[in-house]
Amino acid sequence: MNKLLRGSLLLCGWALCVGAQAQDFPNKGIRVMVGAAAGGPVDIAARVVSEKLSEVWKQPVTVENRVGASEMIATEHVSRSAPDGYTLLVASLNVVTINPVVFAKLAYDPVKGLAPIALTTSNAMVLVANPKAPYNTLSELIAAAKAQPGKISFSSPGLATSNHIAGEWLANETGMQIFHVPYKGGPAAANAVLSGDVPLGVVSLIQALPLVKAGAAKSIAVTTARRSALAPDLPTVAEQGVPGFDAAVGTAMFAPGGTPKEIVVKLNAEVNRVLKLTEIRERFAGMGVEPAGSSPEEAAAFIAKLRAKIADIVAKANIKVQ
Repeated sequence: MNKLLRGSLLLCGWALCVGAQAQDFPNKGIRVMVGAAAGGPVDIAARVVSEKLSEVWKQPVTVENRVGASEMIATEHVSRSAPDGYTLLVASLNVVTINPVVFAKLAYDPVKGLAPIALTTSNAMVLVANPKAPYNTLSELIAAAKAQPGKISFSSPGLATSNHIAGEWLANETGMQIFHVPYKGGPAAANAVLSGDVPLGVVSLIQALPLVKAGAAKSIAVTTARRSALAPDLPTVAEQGVPGFDAAVGTAMFAPGGTPKEIVVKLNAEVNRVLKLTEIRERFAGMGVEPAGSSPEEAAAFIAKLRAKIADIVAKANIKVQ
């Protein structure tokens, strides 16, 4: 048998094997790794989706938290796992957009090491101001900031967080010079605005809504391209003169790089089906997040575009993480 024929037969055999593997998938339990703390939005998103997948497939789908290093411990583990669909990752998009551009070295390849399955959730953020701040709209804030460059500060839950990036993105797009003040976590960043330690803060929608409703803070703008269904009365950055602005805390499900396309497609179909369920949308709404959903190709394209944008923002703002 010549080498060409033998190679063709081997290729056909591999294709048939992969096809059979995908058709039979899953025939055992699946592990979903999460790099964020239990009880947080990423963890809850993973558990809500995993619970439904387990019901559909009649197989255990268990969530394991491997917390630390900006979700990189869990991400590295999945990127090095067998590409068979039985070890998955649910993570914030930070692991493939922010981490690659702020850390000098990564223990995983954000492009080749992970195969995007689907975008899962989107958590809008809100630029809020202290009630005594002399601006109520984005245009008034921009005017005030340009009148006193570098004098207006904003809080975030920490250096190089999605909130920090959103604030720098807004400054970059509008020409404002505003000063970033990192805090340890979202509650501390929000409290700094309430107390007047800083006039502005970029906080999650779920944190912002009760504060705005109580009059403890005022909403300047929501960071997503469209108004959130959870807060339809709050205007966005984009509709206040910054078209194309779209910053949110997104999550996605990933498989290890090299996972057969047939398995990725099968996982994608089930994840998207789960995200459309009314009960899931209602559970997410209680967390202040909205279900996303996408094809694997759409997820990959979205991630690549966002990573490039964040790289530009990080370079211009000179953001560095030790």
